[in-house]
Amino acid sequence: MPRLHKYVSRDAHYVLTSIDGQVNTYQLTPAGEGKLAAAGIVAGQNFERAILLDLYRTGDAFARGGEFAEAVLANQLEMDFAHDPHPESAFPTCDDCRSVADLHLTLIGRATEVAARLLCPGCRATPANIADTSVPVSLLTRPLLSRLFELKSVGAKADNVLRYEALLDAAFALRWDAVRKQRSKSQAALFSDGELGGLDL
Repeated sequence: MPRLHKYVSRDAHYVLTSIDGQVNTYQLTPAGEGKLAAAGIVAGQNFERAILLDLYRTGDAFARGGEFAEAVLANQLEMDFAHDPHPESAFPTCDDCRSVADLHLTLIGRATEVAARLLCPGCRATPANIADTSVPVSLLTRPLLSRLFELKSVGAKADNVLRYEALLDAAFALRWDAVRKQRSKSQAALFSDGELGGLDL
């Protein structure tokens, strides 16, 4: 499970979690810290990976890689990555090296041979991955992703691109489910048993 930590040298927080057998650090925007605080999550506390995924999807949690020297980590690190009901495989990673740092949707190729991949900075810099288009994952939305794939005639999508699409689709479905539930409650509140005369409609 991800764990919220407080920086030693400043009044801010970061998240540590294990993905693909490696400990990864996610920095938080002030809005991301506010969302965790509003959910009652405090420094030293574990929380579900789904919450971190949602912060990542909205750009309120991001991984740049190499944020901490090992000495700093050794002084702060108290690991407790207990079983989480949400698999770590739900997190997008680089298609080449499995890093979570600064991922971009990268479109590689020409004309009808365009392939979509998620790549970290190091892998984007290799000659084999010279991109036609590169967009930070934090900027991607369902409509933008669909439009890019349509404009560039993407013929192949790497596994992590498909995983990120599924993440965006799941977030979209959750929002609409919340709207449906709210509407159902609102409509039910319009009619009380007395108003219906006890009729079973």
